[in-house]
Amino acid sequence: MNNLVIGIIAAIIILYLILSYNRMKRLVINIENAFADLDAFLMKRVEQLDNLIETAKSATEQEKEILENVTGLRTGIMKAHDMDEKVQAHMNLERELPAFYVSIERYPDVKFNKNYLHIQRSINEIEEQIQAARRNYNSHVGKYNKAIAVFPQNIIATIFRFTKRTMFEAPPKMRKNPDLRSMYQR
Repeated sequence: MNNLVIGIIAAIIILYLILSYNRMKRLVINIENAFADLDAFLMKRVEQLDNLIETAKSATEQEKEILENVTGLRTGIMKAHDMDEKVQAHMNLERELPAFYVSIERYPDVKFNKNYLHIQRSINEIEEQIQAARRNYNSHVGKYNKAIAVFPQNIIATIFRFTKRTMFEAPPKMRKNPDLRSMYQR
């Protein structure tokens, strides 16, 4: 009788461990899929930024530092090895984009160039897609982070080495309304 009770309890514990592990593994897969979608849009933006940089280069020699900064950040994105590094690299790029756009806006030859206008519209569309993909990614990360933080899941997460994931957040500079006057006076 005691062996039967112990066997049933052990079976319940093992079943719970299996179900919990599979649940957390599904959450990780959802995060990876959401990040793959987000990463595709982010890389599309990087490609369009390359085109925009080439279009703007000739007219913006005086803004060479900003162009080099954006190009350097793009290189950081390309060299990122894992999901967290890519998230951080893209957040760094987003922090610098407003200054880049303002510097280009100062040059009428660039603003009215057909290629520039087409690329700018394309980037705007991509930005909307990125926002949707970022919300989806952050939603999956939030569900996962909550799942591994609550008892008894946190014990199972520790045993199977499930760790907290990084949310894709807007840099603090982008959370407040921009001061357009100061941006145009750079």
